[in-house]
Amino acid sequence: MNKVRRRPTNSKNLDYVRAALERLTADPSKLSQLRCNCQQLKREYSFNKGLLTAIERLEWVFCIDDDIERITSQILNDDYISRKILKYPLLFKGLT
Repeated sequence: MNKVRRRPTNSKNLDYVRAALERLTADPSKLSQLRCNCQQLKREYSFNKGLLTAIERLEWVFCIDDDIERITSQILNDDYISRKILKYPLLFKGLT
């Protein structure tokens, strides 16, 4: 039986993302800022593949629905997609 090792997420990153998601819940118009951050960071070619993967995963979440509650719950889930997104709090710049 193989054990699944979960790497702990940085608590500062998690606190920052939670604060950003609370602001997003309070002001749903900030969703456009989050999408703009994704587009801007995608244009940057100097970032690593991990960040580009996180942006792709976040865009998957956007494709499902524009419901803020669903987006928030998907980002805070403990699954592969959310772990990728939570590694890069830079995606949530300007929301707090």
